[in-house]
Amino acid sequence: MTGQDATRSSGAESAPLDAVPSELTDLAEQLRRARESQGITQADLAQRLHMGLQQLQALEQADRDALPEPVFVIAQARRVAAALGLEIGESIDRLRRCGSFGAQGPELRPEAFARPSPTPSQPSPPAASALRRVALLALAAGISLAAWQLQRRPAAIGSSSPPVRPSAPAQSPQPQPQLLLQARQPSWVEVRRQADGVVLFRGTLRGERRFDLDQDLRVLAGRPDLLLVSQNGKPAQALGPISAVRWVSFGAAPLPSR
Repeated sequence: MTGQDATRSSGAESAPLDAVPSELTDLAEQLRRARESQGITQADLAQRLHMGLQQLQALEQADRDALPEPVFVIAQARRVAAALGLEIGESIDRLRRCGSFGAQGPELRPEAFARPSPTPSQPSPPAASALRRVALLALAAGISLAAWQLQRRPAAIGSSSPPVRPSAPAQSPQPQPQLLLQARQPSWVEVRRQADGVVLFRGTLRGERRFDLDQDLRVLAGRPDLLLVSQNGKPAQALGPISAVRWVSFGAAPLPSR
C-alpha cells in the first residue's frame, strides 16, 4: 500500500463527527427529484409553501450547516413531500433512528413541568430572639404613647364623634396578559415581537416559558403539534397540525381561531 493509499484509508476510518448522514442526503435527493420530475422550480415551490427559498435549497442540498434543529428539518420535509404527493415515512423513520443527526429527543416526563416551591429561609435562634425583643419593645412603646395621648385629650361633654366612613376597597391591579408556551417534547421554537421583529426566544424549548403580551407576538414552531399555547390563562391548545409550520400572531385578544 502506498503512502497516499494509507492516508486515504486512515481518513476513511476517522470520519468527521459533523459529517452529513447518508439518511439526510437520501431524503434530500428524494425531495429534489420529485420536484424536478413535476417541472416545479424551487422558487415556485417555496412561494407555494410560504417558506424561504434558502430553506428549501438547504433542505434539498442536505446543507447541515444551514439547516435548523432536526425536528424543524423533519417538519419542513413533511410539508414539501405533502405538496409534491411524495410518501417519505420510511425515510423519516430512518433519519430519526440516525444517531448522528439527533432527530430523536427524549420524552418529557410530567415531573419536568413541575416547579419546586421555594423553601423560606428560617432565621437562626439568636436572630429570632433579637427580633422578638425588638417587637416587644416596639409594642410597649406604642402602648405607652397611646396612654399618654389619652391623658392629654380633654373630655368633650355632650359631644359625639363623627361617624366613621368606611374606606373604599383598594382595587387590585389588573394582571399582565401573558402567553404560555409548553413543549410536549423538546421542540424548536422562535418568538418575536411583531412590531419591531426583535427575537425574544430562539432555540429548543424544553418544558414551558412565559412571555408578556404588552405587545403583539409572533410564534414559529418546527413541530406545531407538540407546542401547547395558552393565552391569558385560557385552556392550552396545540399551535397547529404538524404540516402548519408558519408564523402565528398573538396579542391581548383571545386565541386566534384556526
